[in-house]
Amino acid sequence: MLTAAGLGAGPVVFAQVRAVDSGAQAIRPDVVITAPREADAEITAKVEKALEDDPYLFAPHIDVVTENGVVRLQGIATDPADMRQALRLARRAAGGRRVINAIELWVVSEDNDK
Repeated sequence: MLTAAGLGAGPVVFAQVRAVDSGAQAIRPDVVITAPREADAEITAKVEKALEDDPYLFAPHIDVVTENGVVRLQGIATDPADMRQALRLARRAAGGRRVINAIELWVVSEDNDK
């Protein structure tokens, strides 16, 4: 049993196949994104709060910049563990968004203090 919807879909499919066969580009539907996207400022605020709230991380030398949903951590860390922890916290707070590590690691030794 055919319905009106079934009859309406047939010619559309046939027309798309003919367009491909004749060498013309096929008509593609536009991609529609329905999920809401957080503003860059909101993402930056979440990541900064996560860094500040960690009692073991010295984060004043780490800046957070977000552009088009991509988070970039930049600044200075004196301990590799701090750098890894900052990245871990930023990835968790960013909610699956890309996090770029632009943190410079400055190793402070006792010889530098003399």
